[in-house]
Amino acid sequence: MKKIIFSFIAFITLMAFSCPRASALYDLNHKTYLDFGIGYSMPAGGDWGEQYESSLSASISIEKPRSENYALGVDIGYEGGHAHFIEKNCKPKIFYIAPYFKEIKDFGAIDLYASIGIGLYHRWVAAYTGANGAKYAGAFSGKFGGNFGFGALYNFENGLSLNLNLKVHNIQKFVGINGTMVSATNFVPSLMIKKGF
Repeated sequence: MKKIIFSFIAFITLMAFSCPRASALYDLNHKTYLDFGIGYSMPAGGDWGEQYESSLSASISIEKPRSENYALGVDIGYEGGHAHFIEKNCKPKIFYIAPYFKEIKDFGAIDLYASIGIGLYHRWVAAYTGANGAKYAGAFSGKFGGNFGFGALYNFENGLSLNLNLKVHNIQKFVGINGTMVSATNFVPSLMIKKGF
C-alpha cells in the first residue's frame, strides 16, 4: 500500500510541474458541481487491515462553491465487499453519506485541493456459511466516521475536469473481532470526473 500512496503523490507532483496548461478554480457561473468516481479501498492498520481484503469502490459527490477557493459538499460512496482472508464468504460492504468542506488552490498547471468530512457509515454483511460449515445471519449497522483527502484537478472547458483523489476514511467501532468492536481505516485512491452545472 505504501508504494501505491507514494506513486500517487509522485504522480500529482509530476503533473503540477510538467503540465503546460494553466488551470482555473471554481467557476462561479456553475452553481453545482457533480463528481463521479471509481476507486480501490484498502484496509489499513490493526485487526481490520490484517484480516480483510481490499475492495472496489464507487462514489458521487455534490458540491456547492462558496468562492473560487472553497466549496461545501456531500459525498455518497459504496464499497462492494471486503472479504475476510479466512472466511471468504464474509464480505462487509460499506455505504456512507458524509458532508465535507474543500479548499482548492491554483498551482498553475493544475489545481490541488484538500478536504475534510464527517458522516454516517453503514456496514452490512449478507448471511453466509463459514469455512467450518456454520451458518451466520446477516448484519447491518450504522456508525459514525470521518475522512480527509487531497488530490489534483485538471480542468477542461465547460466546467469539466479530471480529478485524481486520495481519501482516508476512519469508521468508529466498525466490525466485531473476537467479541470486540474495532475501528476501520481505509485508504481509497480514486479517479473522478467533475462537471459543473
